[in-house]
Amino acid sequence: MDSSVMDGGSREPAVVVRDAYKRFSNGNVILRGLNMTVPQGTIYGLLGPSGCGKTTLLSCIVGRSDLDAGYVRVKAKTKANIGYMPQELALFKEFSIKETMTYYGRLFDLSASQIRKRTDELLKFLLLPHEDSIINNLSGGQERRVSFAVALLHNPQLLILDEPTVGVDPVLSASIWERLLEMTANKNKTVIITTHYIEEARQAHTIGLMRGGQLLAEEAPNMLMVKHHCDTLEQAFLELSKKQLSSTIGREDENCNIEEYPTPAHPPEPPLKQDSMCSFARITAQLLKNFYWMKRNIPIMCFLLLLPVVQCFLFCTCIGRDPQGLTIAVVNKELEDGISSCYQYPSRGCNMTLPISCRYLEKLREKTIRLVEYQDLDSAKLAVKKNFAWGLLYFNRNYTASLMERIQQQEGTDPIDIDLSEVEIWQDMSNQYIGNMLRRDMLTGYVSFLQAFFSDCGWTPRVADIPIKIEDAIYGNNNPSFVHFTAPAIISLFEFYLPMVFTVGAILMEKMAGLLERSLVAGVTVLEVVISHIIVQFIVLFIQTTLMIIVLFVIFDNPLVGNLGWTLSLLWLTGTSGMCYGFMVSVMCDTDTAATFMGLGSFFPLAMLSGMMWPLEGMHWILRSVGWALPLTLPTEAFRAMSARGWMITHPTVYKGFFSSFGWIAFFLLITTIVVRTNNGLRVKQK
Repeated sequence: MDSSVMDGGSREPAVVVRDAYKRFSNGNVILRGLNMTVPQGTIYGLLGPSGCGKTTLLSCIVGRSDLDAGYVRVKAKTKANIGYMPQELALFKEFSIKETMTYYGRLFDLSASQIRKRTDELLKFLLLPHEDSIINNLSGGQERRVSFAVALLHNPQLLILDEPTVGVDPVLSASIWERLLEMTANKNKTVIITTHYIEEARQAHTIGLMRGGQLLAEEAPNMLMVKHHCDTLEQAFLELSKKQLSSTIGREDENCNIEEYPTPAHPPEPPLKQDSMCSFARITAQLLKNFYWMKRNIPIMCFLLLLPVVQCFLFCTCIGRDPQGLTIAVVNKELEDGISSCYQYPSRGCNMTLPISCRYLEKLREKTIRLVEYQDLDSAKLAVKKNFAWGLLYFNRNYTASLMERIQQQEGTDPIDIDLSEVEIWQDMSNQYIGNMLRRDMLTGYVSFLQAFFSDCGWTPRVADIPIKIEDAIYGNNNPSFVHFTAPAIISLFEFYLPMVFTVGAILMEKMAGLLERSLVAGVTVLEVVISHIIVQFIVLFIQTTLMIIVLFVIFDNPLVGNLGWTLSLLWLTGTSGMCYGFMVSVMCDTDTAATFMGLGSFFPLAMLSGMMWPLEGMHWILRSVGWALPLTLPTEAFRAMSARGWMITHPTVYKGFFSSFGWIAFFLLITTIVVRTNNGLRVKQK
């Protein structure tokens, strides 16, 4: 190696780190006053054991982490001038090599011809398979070479490579080092490389030996070995580590002392400047990436689009329909041959000597109630207790005669006839809905049968009715379905949670795999991530909303009498609120488990307290006070008011729903912004 090349002291520094301190907690100090100088046009080999702070140092150099004290100076002023290869692969496994290179090329604003040319060059240089090969089908070494190719794609001024030759064939590894040396010698590129292969690093111009957050030495490899009288770099590293260890025995590490940890008056300035907060090229690249992902995950996209349709269909077919074929036990003492003898009596007419209980039982059968006869009260009650029947009807022996006496004599009716003319009912009320429905059917069936009898006898049928007249409903109809009440809540719940799930899944997937971190290092801003995601999400949400409206309000004919424009606007706001909630969950959680717990932990309170399962007026006053403040309560009430009552935006119930959605969108974005600023972009696990 040429001595002039080896001499980094005469070269202008490409990266300078001075007095760098970084910790993640009081007892977890990562960098301890580290000093580092990387000459321009050289390869700098950064060596050290796992956990010594190498990755944290590189993160500070590329601007993804801030130092607590000290500073970093980088000659390449913008992120577009840096090529970064993280320790993890950080590749979309579903993409082909061509799609991967196209995405990152667009990210760096390369033209199609430039991307095509650079891709061909890198495929040949790194001995990669055909460009249409899916990354998930490649070997580990091939995947790492693709990651390396991404770092080289835009021909950066500064290359930062974290373990680029792990799992790579020795012949190819030697070729990579040869290419790196050529780039530094002929193109004045600067390379910072970390590697576990210590002897491999002898090819670097400068070696930085790092341990415990400090650089033990920073010299040319040969000079380092000569200075410490060693034949290998590994021996030199061992000698330096022993000296560092012996120098700390018997004294407390002052850099770990909280009181002496430096606290500068002003936070260190970031080493790199952002090209722009929002770039059309980077947003286009993000949209292209999302398109590639959806194309490679068609089953998942079909599931996301069809899930709300299936859920709405199941809801409308399973919820709100009255149970049919329910069994009622019957003990009829006025029929000697049992209720089967009812078929021999006429179902119409004014014969007061025939058993009139048969006509009442016939009305109950018309309501799909199944009647099962028992011989005595004890056996019938036992059947109800054993859940063979939902209730019991008992007719006294002189039921017909006593009822006629009651109708004809009225005030002069004997109290015994009053008792005998009553149909006695015992019910199983363990299921409130079934119990109330049967009670309703038995009461309305009785009134219907009695009116028919009055009509046959020439009496005024209305006299047999309850003296209350139910007029046509002002809103809705006189026979409402429970599904009509819950449909607005169901579509609002789906509008909120489906965007949340999609947002959390998409962002957290990239975040956990290091994909988002690599894009942020490449210059993508959080604003661009949000904008590109919103565009894709709105397209998905539009399709989902359209399908849900067709199922709920067209196929199943739930009421939708209000202004369609305002109704869709409210659903759009609800979906936007759910999306913003997804952004908040994504930046606050580092794992799928944490996001799942946060999502599920909020789902059930929102569902129960939003008035979906039961009216808010039926809740405890404390829960009702809390429920009105939740993201779905007021929008659900507003949607219900527009869909069932036709109220406009000027009505307080409606515009409160809009204001609530706007307020929660602002709140979620505020929390997201605070977390993003606190964590310098997005929370990233540091090593």
